[in-house]
Amino acid sequence: MLRFNDKRRSLLCLAASALALSAATSAHAQQVQEAQEAHDHDIDVIIVKSSPLNVHDHDVVGAASILNDEEIQRLGAGNLGEALANIPGVTNTFFGPAAGRPVIRGLGADRVRVLVNGVGSLDASAASPDHAIAAETLSASQIEVLRGASAIAYGGGAIGGVVNIMDGRIVEERPEAPFSGEVYGGYTSVDDGNQLAGRVIVGAGDFAFTLEGQRREAGVYDIPGFADSARQRALEEGEHDDHDHDHDHDHDHDDDHDHDHDHDHDHEEEFARDHVENSDFLFKTYSGGVSYIQNWGFVGLAVKVTDAEYGLPGHEHAHEDENHDHDHDHDHDDDHDDDHEHEHEHADPRLVMDQTRIDVRGEVRLDGFINRVRWSGAYSDYEHKEREGDEIATTFYNEGFEGRVEVSHDHGGNWQGAWGLQALTKDFKAEGEEAYIEPVTTQDWGLFALERFDREAWGFEAGARLERRRLNGLRKEDTYTAFSASGSLFARPHPDLFTSVTVSRSERAPTDVEVFAEGAHLATRAFEIGDLNLDTEKAWSLEGTLRYDHDNLHAEANVFYADYDGFITLMASGETRDGLDVYQYTQADARLYGFELAANTQLGQAFGYDILAHAGLDYVRGELDQGGNLPRISPLSLKTGLELVNESLSWRADAQFVAEQDETATNELPTDGYVLLNGDVEWRPESLDSLALTLGVRNITDEEVRFHTSYLKDHLPAQGRSVRVSVRKAF
Repeated sequence: MLRFNDKRRSLLCLAASALALSAATSAHAQQVQEAQEAHDHDIDVIIVKSSPLNVHDHDVVGAASILNDEEIQRLGAGNLGEALANIPGVTNTFFGPAAGRPVIRGLGADRVRVLVNGVGSLDASAASPDHAIAAETLSASQIEVLRGASAIAYGGGAIGGVVNIMDGRIVEERPEAPFSGEVYGGYTSVDDGNQLAGRVIVGAGDFAFTLEGQRREAGVYDIPGFADSARQRALEEGEHDDHDHDHDHDHDHDDDHDHDHDHDHDHEEEFARDHVENSDFLFKTYSGGVSYIQNWGFVGLAVKVTDAEYGLPGHEHAHEDENHDHDHDHDHDDDHDDDHEHEHEHADPRLVMDQTRIDVRGEVRLDGFINRVRWSGAYSDYEHKEREGDEIATTFYNEGFEGRVEVSHDHGGNWQGAWGLQALTKDFKAEGEEAYIEPVTTQDWGLFALERFDREAWGFEAGARLERRRLNGLRKEDTYTAFSASGSLFARPHPDLFTSVTVSRSERAPTDVEVFAEGAHLATRAFEIGDLNLDTEKAWSLEGTLRYDHDNLHAEANVFYADYDGFITLMASGETRDGLDVYQYTQADARLYGFELAANTQLGQAFGYDILAHAGLDYVRGELDQGGNLPRISPLSLKTGLELVNESLSWRADAQFVAEQDETATNELPTDGYVLLNGDVEWRPESLDSLALTLGVRNITDEEVRFHTSYLKDHLPAQGRSVRVSVRKAF
């Protein structure tokens, strides 16, 4: 098993490998003969829909990544974090296969805005890593990821980036056929899982109707070894030895047999292996939409219902230690009651989620200085129950509305801009024994403006956003004002080359959880305490982008540095409460810096196949100014792949090399590196139009994979080897 113990050597070697591959592919692309150009895969020009500006993906200031529906379905990823994990600079919080949220450049939770058609997901996923995002990726028509200056229009809550899921439930253009759609089905062996999704679009004159359904279900998943990491097992063995030593001094010899039996039982549970208990899930989504479409634009409405139930693997029960000690003080007459309580405490925790979401969207296209007015809004009624056995332990409610209006202008082709207003209101509360946050009402509004001047050879882009957040809880009501601005200079010294430099000043108001948390949060195995005196988080950042496009070669490099004043983070205090480690939301000056390199190209042809290659290298470092490291920062990662493609077949092999992360925060264990190998073959029969059959294997070598960005990395490894079969058909 490959490990990366020398971080500096790994950095140099992997960087050299990626740069060598980029240089080699660039040189080869220049030598491709004109006779082969008929077979080349032209680079598509894609408009970045998440940006208020009308900009191609090759001309975006900062970094932008786009996944289309075919790529999403071929990956077969269920949650959003897993679907985006192959993008340089993006990793996954991984709370099992049911819940995964993207981490971008070391930032997650509220610093990464997850949008559905331009407005928030309006769920509880940013509050805790065990809360799944109420948006299914398999049915997405497109997913866009914006990093750096591109995200300025979405405010301080997008300081880490924007992920916009476009689900296509509201049709924007008249369908080409009166009846169309697609179906998708898949199976995974690692968890005996199955996925089924279907969509139908009906065009009737100026109207278009959509109907969609999706179901994902899986059992517990297999792992290649122990659920706990080697470091965690060693730590727990040491704690057991200490506990046993003290226990022997405090108890009579008559209790030795009972103690040994309890110890063996606990030891067996702690060192579970081969599969992850309570990791099964079931997600169901149903939706319908209607659009009225004219030459001037469209207006539409959609309703979506999401139901889900999944286990919370690695979930630690509150007061276990206290109850264990308490049991020794009871008389034998109370044994039955104690056994009943003990059984309830150890019932597998489950999360049952329901969301009803109503979306409205529209766009009016105009002639003149103002050329487009676009609006979107969503109302959500969200609820999830955390259940232990037949009893409901905690219920979370989140009812909210978010709306956004953008007005765009285009002046003479070289100058364009957009102004807008965004508003949000939500009521978030929790009830029950794990209600670690009091009821809080959040009200946000923001005004933003973006302007871009482009003279082809050079140009500049500037943006600003003013926003206000009002938090109203039981203990406090406060209002925060945040102002963010950015300025970029870009140039095209050659038609194939785009380069930009961006300076930005971002401010982010604290969230309801960061301010009002106060209680046991068992999903993160912590007693979390908010800070009623948190101030607005501020950051200065500098980013450089270099992008090259020529024929079939696309290469991009992004370098970034961010200096934070009052960075808000959840840090271990070194204390314990109710048997849990205490974590406090605090503010401290910090800095994040790193880079992303990516290249993809066509290497040539052989045996009737086009040979395509891609590589990506990313690195981020998070440090506190007073010394120490930020927690859960992803390590150095190199992703490479090779693909052979012809009209009916494509063969693909991918490798991901992840270094050991030993630059850890206080009370955070290091994480071993790993090599993840994946492969698949896709068959598109010429006789059956728009049909694709895929057979793939993920984690071919059955490697132990742990994400350092996961709160449960030392208790919850990723899935072991899995065979996946899928079929998709458009009609």
